[in-house]
Amino acid sequence: MISHIAMFAGGLVLLLVGGKLLVSASVDTARRLRVSPLVVGLTLVAWGTSAPELALNLISAAKGRGDLALGNVVGANICNMALVLGMCALIRPLAVEERLIRVEIWLSAGILCFMAFLGLTAGFERWEAGAMLGVFGAYSVWTIWAAMRGSAAAPEASSAGTGAGGAKPPMGWGLIGVCFVAGLALLSFGGSLASDGASGIALALGVPAAVVGVTVVSIGTTLPEMITGVIAVRKGQTDLAMGNALGSCLFNAGAIFGLVGVIAPPSVDGTLNVPLAYMGLLAIALIPISRTHGRTVSRAEGALLLASYAGFLGLSAWKSLG
Repeated sequence: MISHIAMFAGGLVLLLVGGKLLVSASVDTARRLRVSPLVVGLTLVAWGTSAPELALNLISAAKGRGDLALGNVVGANICNMALVLGMCALIRPLAVEERLIRVEIWLSAGILCFMAFLGLTAGFERWEAGAMLGVFGAYSVWTIWAAMRGSAAAPEASSAGTGAGGAKPPMGWGLIGVCFVAGLALLSFGGSLASDGASGIALALGVPAAVVGVTVVSIGTTLPEMITGVIAVRKGQTDLAMGNALGSCLFNAGAIFGLVGVIAPPSVDGTLNVPLAYMGLLAIALIPISRTHGRTVSRAEGALLLASYAGFLGLSAWKSLG
């Protein structure tokens, strides 16, 4: 028990340090490129915090276990939308930029609902996973192109130059690279360490392994996004937190599941019916949530997202025990 507690505490420390490094590097990257932190959150930060899941799921797919990847992607998306956004909104209401309302929230709803529909009905074919991968690739190319075009058109103006950093000049590219890589490494290792420690504590206390799987493990895989989002919000970078959560959902469904589905299409046996339906409903719910309260995710809405997640965990635990 003591060793598991030490693992959990050590993992949290690494997560906090890694999160601070990653947020600082991301904000200064946005300032140097003269783009919004939102774009950095949607791309570099979202892809980086999801990279360990990509590697893990590709290994599973290579072994013919696409079903494991499906469960991981669905669980991670649920955590991003309900747990990460809910917790961040409780700390500080999240302003939703027009760009997210017009593009990412609708695109996320479309991809995740399409994924949920296939999982609940006909199952997955390679061409369907390939289509999701293609949509994500086209979206990513357009996002980066539009950001670079906007940066070139307005070289002196940057919304990223204000906020937490103030008038302090951004770090150099070399230091940004070191902080970014170190932050991702600490987030990855710290998340794994904290998740293993928490699982060990739960099992030592007599919590059934099935309950641990639907709670601690799913939350543990999203700890990097959670810590990054919380630190970003506390620094006033709410757009970075929103971009990280939504960008991770798109990366999980489009890139990770798209690749996995092409390699090893998962079988569907009904065990993920509730998570798939909940994921789709969350994606749809973010559409009106993003437009209310002056286009912010309010504290009340954050509390509602967290309450729905607690209900989902309770239902999952009850079903696993039954």
